[in-house]
Amino acid sequence: MILVTGATGFVGAHIVRRLTQTPGAQVRAMVRAASYASAVKGADAGALQGAEVVVADLTDPQTLPQALSGVDKIVHAAAITGNLKEPYRGAYDHINRAGTENLMKVAAAAGVSKVVVMSGLGTKPAAAGTYMATRWGLEEAVRKSGIPYVILQPSVLFGDGAEFVSALARLARISPVLPLIGGGNLRFQPLWIEDLVSCLAVALETDRLDGQATPLGGGEYATFKEVIQTICAMMGVRRLMVPLPLAVAKVQAALMAAVLPHPPLTPAAMELFSFDNATALDAVDLSFGFHPRGFREHLKAHGIDG
Repeated sequence: MILVTGATGFVGAHIVRRLTQTPGAQVRAMVRAASYASAVKGADAGALQGAEVVVADLTDPQTLPQALSGVDKIVHAAAITGNLKEPYRGAYDHINRAGTENLMKVAAAAGVSKVVVMSGLGTKPAAAGTYMATRWGLEEAVRKSGIPYVILQPSVLFGDGAEFVSALARLARISPVLPLIGGGNLRFQPLWIEDLVSCLAVALETDRLDGQATPLGGGEYATFKEVIQTICAMMGVRRLMVPLPLAVAKVQAALMAAVLPHPPLTPAAMELFSFDNATALDAVDLSFGFHPRGFREHLKAHGIDG
C-alpha cells in the first residue's frame, strides 16, 4: 500500500492519478477533512478515483495511525508552499516541519519501508522564523526518521494549471504593467508536472537514490523576464515590464499579505527570489533516465493551462 499525503493538492492529485493507473498498485489518498469535503464536490473528485481515501491531519498525531495502517511506502506531498499566504502565525512551521515530524514518528512505528518526499530546489538551513527554515525542517524530519528516503527538490512547476504560471497569467490579464522582481534576471528551470510525477514513480521503485536529496529541473533555463515574456506571448498581450528591486518587492509582499486573503506576492515567495531556481540541465537525465520537457516548447504546444 502506498500512502500519498496532500492528495488533493496540485502535486498530490497528479501523483494519485498516475499511481492509480499503475497495474496492481494499491493507493491510499490522505486528505484533511476540509480538503476532502471540497474535493468531492468539485473537479478534484476525479483525482481520488481508484484510491482509498483516508481523512487525517499532519498536525493531529492521533489521526495518523489509522492512515498509516498497512502502508509500505509514503509519498509525502503535504506542505504549505511559499506562494500561499500563511493562514496563521507559525503555520508554515506547524505544518511543514512539525507535521512531517509527526508523520515520520508514526511511519517508523508502522514499519514503513520508504518515504519519497516533495521539497524544493535550493532548500538549505536558514534562520528560525523564515519559510526556508520550515522547508529545511521538513527535510530534516525525514532524514532523522531512520526510514529509507528520497528527497526530490524540483524547480517551479508548470502544466495543467500550475500556480506559478497561472498566477503570472492572472496578473498579465489585469495589469498593464508587470514587475520584474529583482530585475528579472533570476534563472528558473521550470519542470513539467508529469515529468515530476515520472521521477516520483521511479524513486518509489528503485533504491539507488535512497538517502539523497535530488535536485530536479526541466529541459531549459529561463529568466524570470523570459518566463513572463513567454506567458504574455501565449496570451497575445503586450505589457510594460518594469524592474522591481527585491527589497521593494519584499516590502510590498508584506503589505499585501497583511491586507489581502490571497496576495499575488507573499513574504515566503520573496525568500525564494534570493537565489537562482535552477540546477544542471541533465539532472533528470542522469538520475531518472529521460530528458524532461522544456517550458517554452510546452507552452507553445499546449498553451498556458495545458
